[in-house]
Amino acid sequence: MTPLLTLGIALLIAVVLWRIWTAPIAITFRALDRRHGRLRSCRVTTGPIDWHVLEGGRGETLVLLHGFNADADHFNRVARHLSRHFRILAPDLPGFGETRVDGPPDYRISAQAERVLAWMDAVGIQHCYLGGSSMGGYIATEIARRAPGRVRALWLLAPGGVLEVPHSPLFQEIAEERHNPLVIRDLDDFRRLIDYCFVHPPWIPGPLMRHLARRATDRTLEHQRAFDAIRYDSEPLESIADGLATPALVVWGRSDQVLNPAGAAVLERVMPNAEVLLLPDTGHLPMLENPCTVAESWISYTEKRARDRLEP
Repeated sequence: MTPLLTLGIALLIAVVLWRIWTAPIAITFRALDRRHGRLRSCRVTTGPIDWHVLEGGRGETLVLLHGFNADADHFNRVARHLSRHFRILAPDLPGFGETRVDGPPDYRISAQAERVLAWMDAVGIQHCYLGGSSMGGYIATEIARRAPGRVRALWLLAPGGVLEVPHSPLFQEIAEERHNPLVIRDLDDFRRLIDYCFVHPPWIPGPLMRHLARRATDRTLEHQRAFDAIRYDSEPLESIADGLATPALVVWGRSDQVLNPAGAAVLERVMPNAEVLLLPDTGHLPMLENPCTVAESWISYTEKRARDRLEP
């Protein structure tokens, strides 16, 4: 067998494995991404919930909550820039990621906030910084309202739940009773959602994309139920945030097609201690699309707050 033929066979085998050996390759890529973010996987059980959590770093505790149809791995890239400043804990919320729960959970924002607070009790988090992306920011704000003494400051990354703004392109599609792009039925739906979420999409290896799409597809009906509970049965974010004194940094991409960035101005108006950062040329998931800038903004925000507390 000639060297050229050997190389050709090896490449053919690699291509076939890349296409059909989806789960093992996807798990490998995910593990490398977590390692790059200086995060490790662990599990915590509270009642009927077996939580999957990513943990890493050192410093004051920063709890990070992911968005709808996502998981804690959405914070891997930004965690790399934060891990020298904060001890990071990012759980997969019940119904998403690798967290397992007996029976269908209540997806209303109030119920999700109570579950996260119970998890915080179980792992001994009494005080922390609390961040959230999209749905996670919605939940984080509800936690701050319920337990303001436990949250040093909020980091809200394009939080969901603001109703008094015009529809974004994605929610206009829902309003017109076309298919909900947030509820994935197949790989094409997954790719379409990525187009909605980013101006400059990060590279996602093919096996990992197919793995994530398959996981979302297996939960289509459950995620539709979750969406309805969040969208129609939960208190609007501007109502939850109204008068909330917890300091907050609100970060939003100016080009967000999932949630209208005009929501940032609403939160700045109703939250007395909110600061807003709008990022140009950035979509719905700034911690994935622009992780260094997003991390530096949060580090600068918390350092400034620390200096202000020390000044007489």
